[in-house]
Amino acid sequence: MTNSRTRGPVTRVFLWICGTIVAFAAAFWAVTSTADLALSVGVYGTPGTYKVASCYDTNDRRNRSDYDCYGDFTPDGGSAGDAVYVHLEGTGHDYPDGTEFDARQGLEPQTIQRTGIRGVAGELWQVGFALTILSWLAYMAIRPPKSNKPNRIRKPSRREKAADRVGGAIVVCIAVGILGFVANLVASITS
Repeated sequence: MTNSRTRGPVTRVFLWICGTIVAFAAAFWAVTSTADLALSVGVYGTPGTYKVASCYDTNDRRNRSDYDCYGDFTPDGGSAGDAVYVHLEGTGHDYPDGTEFDARQGLEPQTIQRTGIRGVAGELWQVGFALTILSWLAYMAIRPPKSNKPNRIRKPSRREKAADRVGGAIVVCIAVGILGFVANLVASITS
């Protein structure tokens, strides 16, 4: 006698609703972080320089700090009159006043992303983890249910093959997320 229980319809509906909500949140995170990553890599946007006027800590707790910075973005080849005043939220860095770094301005004038290895590392981990969540949800939806019956067919089904491919994508996304997070952490420590 086996002790396997199938999920009832209410449980399945609840899990699908929760999965859908998580999928929408992860998809939004993946789209916004991918757009920021594309801006940091230089796929689109106006290249220039961002000069920090001042930064302040927005979090009162001592163990975690989050910094907002104010400064000016000047497009490459532009003069001081072409500078745009930009408020950067949640930079994660307390840049000293007067710090300058290469940046790109997106479609909106207030959208600025740091370029170079630090800018890419700052966005890469977010893309990796958002895609990991989406891949995991896809794996859970695709994988065949476990069966207590012995599998007499040696050849895996299409569904099992698809689940294996998605499982491989999960491993790649986790690796990208961890490498991006470690690179971002090292960049934060060394700055």
